[in-house]
Amino acid sequence: MLETAQTAEPRAERAAPRAGGTRKDIQALRAIAVGVVVVYHLWPGRLQGGFVGVDVFFVISGFLITSHLLRRPPRSGRDLATFWARRVRRLLPASFLVLLVTVAATFALAPSTLWADTLREVGAAALYVENWSLAASSVDYLGAEAAASPVQHYWSLSVEEQFYLLWPLVLVVVAWFAARRGGDLVRRASVAIGVIVAVSLTWSVVATALRPASAYFITPTRIWELGVGALLATLSIHVAARWRTPLAWTGIAMILVAAVAYDGSLPFPGYTAALPVVGCALVIAASSDRTRWSPRAIGDARPVQWLGDVSYSVYLWHWPLIVLAPFVLGHNPGLLERVGVLVAALLLAGLTKPFVEDRFRRGRGSSGRAIALALGASVVIGGAAVAGSYALEASAEANIERAAQAAQGPCAGAAAMAPGADCETSGADELILSPVEAADDKPAAYEDGCWESPPFEGTKTCHYGSPDADTRVALVGNSHAGNLLPPLQDLAEKNGWSVTTVVASQCPTSDIRWQFDTPQDSEGCHAWGQRVLDEVDEGDFDLVVTSQLTPFTAAGVAPAESDQAIADGYARYLEDLTATGTPTLVVRDFPYPKHTIASVPDCLAAAGSPSECDGERSQWLAPDPLYDAAEGLDDPALSTVDLSGYTCTEETCPAVIGGVVAYFDASHLTATFSRTLAPYLEEAVVSRLH
Repeated sequence: MLETAQTAEPRAERAAPRAGGTRKDIQALRAIAVGVVVVYHLWPGRLQGGFVGVDVFFVISGFLITSHLLRRPPRSGRDLATFWARRVRRLLPASFLVLLVTVAATFALAPSTLWADTLREVGAAALYVENWSLAASSVDYLGAEAAASPVQHYWSLSVEEQFYLLWPLVLVVVAWFAARRGGDLVRRASVAIGVIVAVSLTWSVVATALRPASAYFITPTRIWELGVGALLATLSIHVAARWRTPLAWTGIAMILVAAVAYDGSLPFPGYTAALPVVGCALVIAASSDRTRWSPRAIGDARPVQWLGDVSYSVYLWHWPLIVLAPFVLGHNPGLLERVGVLVAALLLAGLTKPFVEDRFRRGRGSSGRAIALALGASVVIGGAAVAGSYALEASAEANIERAAQAAQGPCAGAAAMAPGADCETSGADELILSPVEAADDKPAAYEDGCWESPPFEGTKTCHYGSPDADTRVALVGNSHAGNLLPPLQDLAEKNGWSVTTVVASQCPTSDIRWQFDTPQDSEGCHAWGQRVLDEVDEGDFDLVVTSQLTPFTAAGVAPAESDQAIADGYARYLEDLTATGTPTLVVRDFPYPKHTIASVPDCLAAAGSPSECDGERSQWLAPDPLYDAAEGLDDPALSTVDLSGYTCTEETCPAVIGGVVAYFDASHLTATFSRTLAPYLEEAVVSRLH
């Protein structure tokens, strides 16, 4: 993605014609790669596998960088500094320019709810650890509901920068062994690279099977793709002239088949990444001549070469434009508007290439100075962005404490929806909780790390209230059970109870296996549910309170039979739960705005009126199979309570209730609003405790 398409192959002379040392076939590969990525991002439904363009970039970078390093092996600190300085001059000016423009545009155009997260992502991108930041978010249930960051595409640049930092050191070690123990440098390099590719590929396959969300981003699962290009640079490959054209077409076909046939449901990278990776390697190895039927006849065309030449800048600019466009337009872009975004990305790239990329690449000065300036800029931009993010979050947290006091009024929050209340139920000119504050207003279980997460190998518990309390309550379920923790905490403090959470992200407690992304998660979730029964049985609790979202279908059954399997699984689990001898209260699940809206706080921050973010009851308040199962069981130890009357009218579920923003994302209640449910939950809880 990042290097100019030049190489001096150490072991094999390629037959492809050159123009000033530039391999036009590689430039054409760049054009294909950035083309499928941009089309995928603009029209994901039309090219669902366009993300494989990044894998093509990885192979190209591994090939070009290794070819350069083998031609001029680094043998001293000065050599390493020279190499890194070239990368710095080539890559960082354009990268930092886009980051700074994106920050300014986000503050000018995007809702304030996105500012802190964007600054945090910009900090990670400036320090080239964005891939690790996204990997951490991908396994954090809090991050699952986050809006797309305008700089999240920097994850692939982070992988490459980490490669550029470490790869020369690998070859320094190889060169040291070659000098002291004899043997050809290139041959020893091919062996070392082969080992790295094998280890990384194995890691990628295993990690993708176990943790696909994080495996997509982390460096160890991706190094083998760069390594394939690197290995190609060490091999003596001579392709007969008659095979170059078919080999090149085969490679291009493999890339395009992956772009068309793959989609987001496919575990990736793992072994499935081999199709575009090997396809790219075949094109590079073929180095096809420009004959009538050769892909070079198309690839050498001026527009294709131009796109390959500006591919780095196109990649940098296109994603921020896509993310920020809806805030400019006030709606999701249509066809012509998406074409406009594409044209804008090409125009910006066409200006960035000569005036930023080329200008700084030709800059003079010592390598040490270039590296020092780059490190300084990276630290300043990254540090300032992270500090700004923390400052915004700290301000929001301070205001949340103030809002908690204001939300105790007679018409605040759920009290506005109480029967007989003479209050404004939805919306308010003065919000007790602003959208920015609402986005950070989460129950204590999040900050305290109480959630058991995939693959659900343990059983985390957290304890609130009086540790020596005579009355002990257990809160059981997935993240929607977390909605009940703030009111239970308040009730525990008021009545001298203790509250123990036994909760997991995503995983509903049931007697069936759920259809997760991986079999390991499905089995882990089921096993966790069984451990919850043991925890309740051994915990000597006076009451179990449970509520949960049902986000999955049942595994191993036909789709038409899933609903019945889910109902039966919940019924059996509730019977097992009450069989422990502990009374159980099932709270009907709360609304799920995500059916129609991406984020309630984001919507409110951009809306002219809170009512613009309300949802229809029929869309937000779905049937709750756990609650229905409890209602259908004739078990004196089992009771239910439906609090939906405090979150929805007969027709509408407001986003703001009694002046309080009700949701911190598109799924979960804010802690401030949740606390206002305490008086209405208390009656159901107390009745089961006596």
